[in-house]
Amino acid sequence: MSEDDNLRRIDKLEEEISKLSLTISELSTSIAILNRIVENMNEAESRRAALKDKTILIAVGGFISAIVAWIIKGGLAQ
Repeated sequence: MSEDDNLRRIDKLEEEISKLSLTISELSTSIAILNRIVENMNEAESRRAALKDKTILIAVGGFISAIVAWIIKGGLAQ
């Protein structure tokens, strides 16, 4: 190989390294954005789960209150 071939190959390698660095930078940005989206989705899911749990507790509490009130009023003896 001649010196010109080596210089040309080195120039080509430098260009490829530059492209790879740019691609890595873009991927890092994309990963950061995706991580934030996943965090937002997890927060929204936990809020939904908490709301669902509260709703179920309120419904069960209302049902138990109705049964206790019915028993206090005399139950089947009415």
